[in-house]
Amino acid sequence: MTIKFNSKFLFGLVLSLILPIFYVLWIAPNLIQPVTDKLAYTLIGFAVLWLLALSVCLYVMQIEKRPLTSIGWEALSWKSSFLAIGLGVFLSLLVPVLTFLVSSIIKSSDSGSITQVATSFPWWLILLSVITAGVTEEILFRGYSISRLIEKTGNKWISAIISLIFFICIHSSGWNLAHIIGVVIPLGAVLTGLFLWKRNLLFVIIVHIMIDLPLVFISLGS
Repeated sequence: MTIKFNSKFLFGLVLSLILPIFYVLWIAPNLIQPVTDKLAYTLIGFAVLWLLALSVCLYVMQIEKRPLTSIGWEALSWKSSFLAIGLGVFLSLLVPVLTFLVSSIIKSSDSGSITQVATSFPWWLILLSVITAGVTEEILFRGYSISRLIEKTGNKWISAIISLIFFICIHSSGWNLAHIIGVVIPLGAVLTGLFLWKRNLLFVIIVHIMIDLPLVFISLGS
């Protein structure tokens, strides 16, 4: 396998993979968190993810001179939309099961658990978080990165694994070990597989949002 690196390819991966990780794991906790309150810190994080996702889309169109269909941004039929919603609901129902199974093996603190995170913020902020994660993470970690890595490597599995590693890394901040192992890794792998299957960003965005949506109801219930 020969990968021909060029500046456009490398800069695109920096935008979609390196910068999100660098912000979440270093810039945010070291430079932003010490000088802001929790609400401002969270909103700034959302703004950065939206800025990076928008930058990737503009990069595709203005620098690479390619349509957004090259990263999977295509129309979705009603049939596929309902399939995405159904898959998302089904996977969301698996979350408490996976959490329970892994928590019985790996003892983790309540900090960074689904309940703790969902009840620490108002419902509207959780909803904004769900939409932000569903849209921006799929553009960054699935749509752009997988599409371009497949073009360069010719291997969809290597491309999927690379993007999945970065997806897991960005969730290592804020969630406990049980959630990462029991939820982030398996459902991240499922979302990656769904993108490889459908090659449609809107499809995986809908599935992702539906998986996370119960967090809003947990927040409302608290």
